[in-house]
Amino acid sequence: MKNRNLLSIKKLAVLGICVSFVAGGCGKMTESSIPELEEPVALNEAYRPVEYGTIGSMQVLMATAVPRDYCNYYSANVNISQIYVELGDTVNVGDVLAVCDVDEAKKQLQECNDALAHENETYEISAQISDTQIKLWESQAADTDEFSTEQIEKKESTEEDYNTQIATEQENQRYDKQLHEYRVQKINEQMALYQQIVDDGTLKAAHSGLVTYTKKLTDGRSAAAYENIVIVSDTDDLVLDIKDTAINEYKYSDYDKKYVIVDGEKYDVTESQYTSEVLVLSKINNRYPDVCVESREKPFLTAGQMYPVYFEKTKANQALVVGKDSIYKDGDTRYVYVKNDEGGREKRIITTGEFDENYTQVTEGLKEGELVYYNSTDQVPTKYSKYTVTRSDFDIANYGVRYSRSDAGTITETCDYEGQIVSVNVKQDDTVENGMLLYVVDTGEGKAAITEAKNEIDSENKSYAHKIADYDKQVKDLSEGGSSAEENNQEDEKPDTAYEEQQLKLNLQLLDLQKKLANADHTYQLSRLQSAYDSISAGNDGKGNISVYAKNDGKVSKVSVKAGDNVEKGSDILQITGNSTDVLQVQVKDSNSYKVYKDNIADVGERVSLELDGTTIYGSCIGFAGYGREAQKGYINQDDKGVHITGNTDSGYGNAAFYIKLDNGIPDDLTRASAVKFSYVSFKKVVVVPTSIIHKQVNPMDKDDISYYVWKIDGDSVVKQPVILGDYTSGSNTLVLYGIDEGDEICLAS
Repeated sequence: MKNRNLLSIKKLAVLGICVSFVAGGCGKMTESSIPELEEPVALNEAYRPVEYGTIGSMQVLMATAVPRDYCNYYSANVNISQIYVELGDTVNVGDVLAVCDVDEAKKQLQECNDALAHENETYEISAQISDTQIKLWESQAADTDEFSTEQIEKKESTEEDYNTQIATEQENQRYDKQLHEYRVQKINEQMALYQQIVDDGTLKAAHSGLVTYTKKLTDGRSAAAYENIVIVSDTDDLVLDIKDTAINEYKYSDYDKKYVIVDGEKYDVTESQYTSEVLVLSKINNRYPDVCVESREKPFLTAGQMYPVYFEKTKANQALVVGKDSIYKDGDTRYVYVKNDEGGREKRIITTGEFDENYTQVTEGLKEGELVYYNSTDQVPTKYSKYTVTRSDFDIANYGVRYSRSDAGTITETCDYEGQIVSVNVKQDDTVENGMLLYVVDTGEGKAAITEAKNEIDSENKSYAHKIADYDKQVKDLSEGGSSAEENNQEDEKPDTAYEEQQLKLNLQLLDLQKKLANADHTYQLSRLQSAYDSISAGNDGKGNISVYAKNDGKVSKVSVKAGDNVEKGSDILQITGNSTDVLQVQVKDSNSYKVYKDNIADVGERVSLELDGTTIYGSCIGFAGYGREAQKGYINQDDKGVHITGNTDSGYGNAAFYIKLDNGIPDDLTRASAVKFSYVSFKKVVVVPTSIIHKQVNPMDKDDISYYVWKIDGDSVVKQPVILGDYTSGSNTLVLYGIDEGDEICLAS
């Protein structure tokens, strides 16, 4: 299953407030000791009815409806030649999205072939060296019996445990074989990937949908294995993404009930499941996907809108409950004060069961509907008007204050060296083709790089020649009875001639094999160094003048330098641009005219608007540009080749950015248009009440323990009802996520 990454970075509420699920209300309570007075004292009379409800806890997380995304990437390191699709294009499965540099893939394939040949050759020689060494030790171990005890003690070579050495070497052989097979397997896998690219270097769409992201080639044409080249989003398949709540931080998988409220209706949801392979790869890379939830009932969702997702954990269901602030204790005895028929209070001993932060289950001593006193230190309102709760829309706007037409395939050519421009061989509005000379830069680094590459070749040749000379000397010494023979003949009694000849033969075989191994390593290393030298020399005249050629077709839209200019590495030289598109790029920056949330961009599919000459122009978000921390995020993908983490590259912008298409195209003159308006927060059919209705209370024992409540009218009583709030206030209104619902009557201060 494909998993998605953040398309925007809206700040979403993760509320950790535990409340009861009863229809009646009660504030944040604590058990208190029995007061010294027989009757409790309050600011005024405060009663609430005993009711049936659920004991438990609740969490509310915010989810945003976003399209399901599909990543498109190469499975090997490549250089991208051209991307054929633009943001906002609609593609079908199998459509060609991009093409890579096949010549570069051929080069990589040849390097893999060379590496495989080197691996096989060196393994074969190393195996022969190991076998010969074992034979040498076996010969020495067998010959030990022909020496006297005194001779054995004098000879260091016979003091060693040959059997242990042989066993160790055989174990090393088994390990080396496994390592060799693993290396061969990995090289073959890479070769298969590059061969596939050589046979067909196109990147084809894995899923139908809307193109919402393309790699920005301004950042470079090289693409790592599994790096996103194009992201396609299925706008007909929306999922609920709980943003900024990654799966490693999610703590609510064991909750009993999980549901989402859509347009005032409740729908059960389940979390998207991730395989163990995904979880392992996420942990290794410390990049975890978001928690996503879905409903089997498939409610109608709107892209970019936010929906509260509720998580309930139940301790007791349909239990008779009272608020914890109604309960007093005397040792192990629990009791409450019940309102009698005369309007007074009577003490009633009760038996309790389960409890949560606000309510306690009563198993004996009370019945439904009885009025129980609760300790209210807050002034219960006596003068108020009734406010009836309704559901309505709740929106907070955000703005993109900088926008401009996006050109297709704009490539900025940047200089790879520090130096001086010798010539610029194109001018603005020139049409260029792949392979055309663009400019020449004079840089000492180019000359130095060639010299350094040549020096590395010379150094390798000298090192190899020294090794061979050393081996040849050892062969000569052995063959002519040199130092090795003298060491064997230090004793008065020499070993027999057959043993000596066998030892000489095996030692010569070892030296010959070591020479072959050195030659194999030298040939391979020299080939790699020569390839690097050839690559550096390409386009370099040997004096530091480097010629740069166009890598794709287009039109020169800007020339930033002229002959004689000094440039630094990374300096802009010129831009090559394709045809203009009907896409607007929108950047979110500070503004003196609008309240801007800079860490927020529109979600794909979200509706946007701007004002032009008194007319509202509408459009939709069709894509996003990686920026800042957004550029560092990864997508977890699982396919028939395994699990991969793919990343989106940096857009090059210093601020949040996204792309939109207007319904009727871009007007000829945008100079009189306002900022692009989109949603920072957007809810439909939720509980929104005047902020003045909401009351705050702070736990005197913990100043960070803050909760909220309203005064709810319950028949003839006014009771404190805890509520869970959203993190958002708009004007004089506040979003309420839980505690009250449509039709409830609340006290509104007169």
